[in-house]
Amino acid sequence: MIALKSFIKIKEAVKLYGIGKDVFYRAIHSGELKAYKPNGRDFLLKVIEIEQWIESKPV
Repeated sequence: MIALKSFIKIKEAVKLYGIGKDVFYRAIHSGELKAYKPNGRDFLLKVIEIEQWIESKPV
């Protein structure tokens, strides 16, 4: 997938990838996925890291 942004908010990731926000929060809190809070409020995720995380979860 080609993304126009390097970072996206969790709510954008939910819409883009069809994965529930609770799944993203669990992955962040377990250390599977890195999150960034540059403004101290919103979690931002790197698109490339989301895609690598998804690819590391084969069925």
